[in-house]
Amino acid sequence: MRILIKAEWQQLQESIDKLEFQIASSNFPTPTFQMCNFLIVGEDHRFYYHPGVDPLAICRAFWKTAFCGSRQGASTIAMQLVRTITGRYERTWKRKLLEIILAVLLTRYLPKDRLPILYLWCAYYGSGMNNFKQACSRLHIDPHSVCAFEAAKLVARLKYPEPRNCDSARYRKIHRRGLHLLALNDRVKGHLCFYPEGRNGTIQNCINIIKTF
Repeated sequence: MRILIKAEWQQLQESIDKLEFQIASSNFPTPTFQMCNFLIVGEDHRFYYHPGVDPLAICRAFWKTAFCGSRQGASTIAMQLVRTITGRYERTWKRKLLEIILAVLLTRYLPKDRLPILYLWCAYYGSGMNNFKQACSRLHIDPHSVCAFEAAKLVARLKYPEPRNCDSARYRKIHRRGLHLLALNDRVKGHLCFYPEGRNGTIQNCINIIKTF
């Protein structure tokens, strides 16, 4: 297992470095702070409080599955980034354990504020939208001038990818998810601390507000 982890980690490091080079070489804007905030409040609101895996979310998901008969996700942004880059989605305990370990290593390897940017850059948003650039192009979004609701709906497509022939039911889900992200973001507005690396007090401020959830 140790040899497998080492090999997978080296491969992940190489992929991350290539992704960073791709972003640095591109003239296309990166995901905005606002988009990253929507991602954090919607997918991983204890983002600044855990080391890449959220034990509370895992316990809640286990309880829901075992005793309530409903499946609930527990993946952090780091775990989702690992899954997207490695392309491994098989539902086995071995794959999940490896994903958790790699997510913790990745969180130590990168400045934490880079994780949402990298995930949004390479995530799948729907048919013909295999990354951030393709999604913005298809949806006619300019990251520099996009309004908050359109940015929220873009992030909403991570949960509800838009198929090639999108029906009204899927559009309504995307719309409602976008409104939900807006509401969550407004709830913590002024406290959610997605800032460029080096902002004094970022992590501690986030920990303080997250404790109120």
